[in-house]
Amino acid sequence: MALASLITACGGGGGGSTPAPALPNTPSLTGLPIPPVVTNQLGIYVDAGPPNTGYNVNRLYTDVTICYPGRSTAGSATQCQTIDHVLVDTGSTGLRLLSSAMAPALNLGHVTGASGFPLLNCAQFVDSTYAWGPVVSADIVLAGMKANNVPIQVMGDASFNSLATAAVCSGTTALTTVQELGAKGIIGLGLFKEDCGQDCVNHVGNGRYFTCSNASCTATVLSKATLDQQVNNLVPLFAGDNNGVVVDLPAVVQVSLPSLTGSLYFGIGTRSNNTMNSGSMLAPQYTVGAGWTNYITTVLPAATFLTSFIDSGSNGLYFDSSSITKCVGDKMTDFYCPGSTATTTFSATLQGANAVTKSVSFSVGNASALFTTGNPVLPTLAGSIGFAGAGAFDWGLPFFYGRRIGFGIEGQSTSLGVGPFYAF
Repeated sequence: MALASLITACGGGGGGSTPAPALPNTPSLTGLPIPPVVTNQLGIYVDAGPPNTGYNVNRLYTDVTICYPGRSTAGSATQCQTIDHVLVDTGSTGLRLLSSAMAPALNLGHVTGASGFPLLNCAQFVDSTYAWGPVVSADIVLAGMKANNVPIQVMGDASFNSLATAAVCSGTTALTTVQELGAKGIIGLGLFKEDCGQDCVNHVGNGRYFTCSNASCTATVLSKATLDQQVNNLVPLFAGDNNGVVVDLPAVVQVSLPSLTGSLYFGIGTRSNNTMNSGSMLAPQYTVGAGWTNYITTVLPAATFLTSFIDSGSNGLYFDSSSITKCVGDKMTDFYCPGSTATTTFSATLQGANAVTKSVSFSVGNASALFTTGNPVLPTLAGSIGFAGAGAFDWGLPFFYGRRIGFGIEGQSTSLGVGPFYAF
């Protein structure tokens, strides 16, 4: 099943200027990449994923450059690392990288909580996978944009894996390896600034942040009123082009493709490349409901889904339907298989909390037939959303093909209004 959006989601350490040599097959440090001519344009791509991870489909990746804090300058060739195949997820918040994908020589310092113990984060996803690991500080470079000294999560850190149970961070699968994740990390570029906001400042039992000793963990609040200890959305931390993102992927008219490339633009309405105009008409704006939620409404002729969300981190369109035949076979029962090779087309209406609506159409293909192509780009892949409960509609990556979709971040002013909102 696909990774989907989040359901709830140390000042120590140091780094020398001369890192130790990397062991064979160990990620190593590099210099900063050459800045692109268009500084707010980040390349994104769909392909088969990192080597030796099996068959990955409809996973949107990008490359992320991570640096020791304060060293993300042109002269710090040994203090940075560029990590490929990081999953772009508009359904979550913050950067989470696998420990195995990070160069040990970075030696990033831990963010600490109460009594100086390391701060750890539990991010639980609606497909019952979860990310557990310490929060560290780093400079992050994306295209020509930079966020300095920001908290990110390290997943699969062997020093802390055994403490997940002590912190009551659990699910069906812990995302600790590239094989389990199908990526080297997750970059959450969703609608919110932090991964749980004020709730993690006000409530000790928030279920997401803990301070841990060698043997036990204690639920904790984040004492800083500015929320700057939480795993943050990187975009609001940029000096400019920081009010949202625009994801732009080409249409896919074939049954499948071996790869696909597109662009992610930082900012909405801040430059000519990130406007959301359709001819002379402003693109519709979809605000989310009150509170910390990214839900809008989807209306089909036979059903209404009140908890709908637009999520590039999910590899299909997921919703419950009794009229579409499900697949049979091991690991296939969550997917739809209408007919032997048939494709079924549906019409839907999406509605925001501000009552703005737009009609869309989408197609559901036979998943068994799609998987036999061996290609990772599958525009009609769909299945049941039993992992999120009735009433949910997950508009995953197939919805992005052939669309230009904007994500306005909470509290940030844009040419379309103040976030949070979806626009396309």
